[in-house]
Amino acid sequence: MTILFNSLKSWMNLTAVRKPYIKRSGTGAKVFGDSVNMDCYAEGKVQVVTNKEGKEVVSNKILYVDGPTEIDELDNVVFEGRETEVKAIGYYYRNGQPDIKLVYL
Repeated sequence: MTILFNSLKSWMNLTAVRKPYIKRSGTGAKVFGDSVNMDCYAEGKVQVVTNKEGKEVVSNKILYVDGPTEIDELDNVVFEGRETEVKAIGYYYRNGQPDIKLVYL
């Protein structure tokens, strides 16, 4: 299993930009903080995932990021020039800690 984690981490050589959610404006629009670069590995895959509200949504891309990377389902991500809402986040655990996060776009 260690080989899997090390292999995925060595492939995290692409850059995505995380736009952290701050709050909603008076009109209900999302307000974001300063953009933050994050290294990732991308996989194009259509998949039905469950978001944090318990609804099933369709994801067409997964970004694999390092476990300590800060990201939340309310954030937006810019990858390959497209800004997308985070639909769900999954985890691969090692030694009881998230070692790799799967960010479903």
